[in-house]
Amino acid sequence: MLTIAGFFAHRIPVLGSYQLGFKIGGILLLVLGVYFRGGVAVEQQWRERVADVEARLAIAEKVSVQANTQIETKAQKKTTEIRQRTQYIRQYVDREIVKYDTTCTIPQPFIDTHNRAAEAPPK
Repeated sequence: MLTIAGFFAHRIPVLGSYQLGFKIGGILLLVLGVYFRGGVAVEQQWRERVADVEARLAIAEKVSVQANTQIETKAQKKTTEIRQRTQYIRQYVDREIVKYDTTCTIPQPFIDTHNRAAEAPPK
């Protein structure tokens, strides 16, 4: 508006001497307005991007919680299986050691049981 007033200021006798000032001031205000409007638009784009990333992150966190629960359940199940297998082998060794305690030889079933205990559990 000020720029337009600068172009028509020479027709009004009182404002004629300020014509150049109106033009320069109007152009400066116009340039500053466009600059700040662009800055606001860029800021809005970044906020939209951040909101999008936060939404994807929330979804990823939900999936991660579910995956962690499944992994934890599997780990607990596997730990329980290993503990049961270990307990069974210990009971077997305790039963068998009584039979062979009087002699100093190590019987083959005891060696086999010891080796089975050291193996990985069957899948």
